[in-house]
Amino acid sequence: MTDGFAEVKKALSQLPTHLQEKVMVGATRAAAQVIATEAKHNAPEDTGLLKKSIGVARAKRKDTKPGHIKFYVVPKSKVQGTAKVSVNGQKGKIRYKIHSWYAHFDEFGTSKMAAKPFLRPAFENSASSSVEAFQKYALKRVDIEIAKLRK
Repeated sequence: MTDGFAEVKKALSQLPTHLQEKVMVGATRAAAQVIATEAKHNAPEDTGLLKKSIGVARAKRKDTKPGHIKFYVVPKSKVQGTAKVSVNGQKGKIRYKIHSWYAHFDEFGTSKMAAKPFLRPAFENSASSSVEAFQKYALKRVDIEIAKLRK
């Protein structure tokens, strides 16, 4: 355990269990978000859909061991948004949902296409900054929760 994690563990011990879990969930999400941001930066930009689809998702409780928190950095299956359109001089907005079903082809390649990895390099390149984000978030949030408890 690094010094930073020892400091986080000591700070967390000052909080009740239910608040410890909330802090850990937020810190884990913050760490995953650093990797997601790097993955968006690395993603191929043919249409931009893949970049828009990359996000952070929390694993379902049934898929996680008791006492563990798990987040995924994944291309979401649907990207939603609005777009301005003009048809025959009439302007308006439309809502859309688009599927980014092809992300794994870019990451791993196919028999007809070379791989253009974006997730693995994001993980490898941002591991230390992800840990720093976890520690920074946890320590800041512990201070906030302690201040709330004192009121």
